[in-house]
Amino acid sequence: MGVFVFLMLPVLAQDEQVSVEETPKEVAATTKKEGKKTKSEVKAYVSPYYSYDDDGDSVPNGRDKCPNTPKGEKVTPFGCPIDTDFDGMYDYEDKCITVPGPKENFGCPWGDKDNDGVKDNIDKCPDTPGVLRFAGCPVPPKKDTDGDGVYDDEDICLTVPGIIANRGCPEIKAEEKAALKKAFDNLLFETGKDVIKTSSYSSLNDLAKVLVNNPQANLHLEGHTDNVGEDDANLTLSQNRSESVKRYLVSKGVTEERITTDGFGESKPVADNDSDKGRSLNRRVVMVIRYE
Repeated sequence: MGVFVFLMLPVLAQDEQVSVEETPKEVAATTKKEGKKTKSEVKAYVSPYYSYDDDGDSVPNGRDKCPNTPKGEKVTPFGCPIDTDFDGMYDYEDKCITVPGPKENFGCPWGDKDNDGVKDNIDKCPDTPGVLRFAGCPVPPKKDTDGDGVYDDEDICLTVPGIIANRGCPEIKAEEKAALKKAFDNLLFETGKDVIKTSSYSSLNDLAKVLVNNPQANLHLEGHTDNVGEDDANLTLSQNRSESVKRYLVSKGVTEERITTDGFGESKPVADNDSDKGRSLNRRVVMVIRYE
């Protein structure tokens, strides 16, 4: 007995057409005829964020960290000009490309025109050799205003006769001398900073008590350093350390007006800077009681 298979085919409406698959050539011909672009004629979309290059340095704006680089300057992969000596000055504006220097001096190190050891940026007499204590100016002529045998440039009490041992100030009492010596011997700072170590507090407290109990006595503080580091940095550190001692004493009740400070950096050593011991002695804050 035979087997019959019935296939159900979709019924098409009158206006529907069944198209036979076209060959690639036919597709191309049809597309061209219809006025459409072929795949080869269509360009890939690129965001303006990555395609524009405002400063013409071949680094697109999308990753250019320095979009205003002058024309023709060599740049890094991120579009910034080259800084050969890493001093923060781009080579095109740096007058000393291979030597680091501050922007204030156009990327060059500060010089020393008069060869007196004081950099021109802090030298008030840049064309005349001088000393650091007088900001690069010559030491003034020797003068002794109060006639006590101590010249004015070393005399803490300019108008009151004193003794050489007390820097031109009157001789101090035994109690004051002991407090000064103890405070001086025990005064320590954190390395390279103007922060007083806590181990120094006790002796400074005793000095403060002596000053509070003797209101006629004033105190002068002088900061000094060794010769390690830059001159101007040492000068600043010495001044800041003497100011730190002043602030501490004022916090313990000594009137601010009774304490004066000064900083001399490395200009007045009391020992040789060629040894650890010598440098240690040169790092100090001198304390002088005076009556004025």
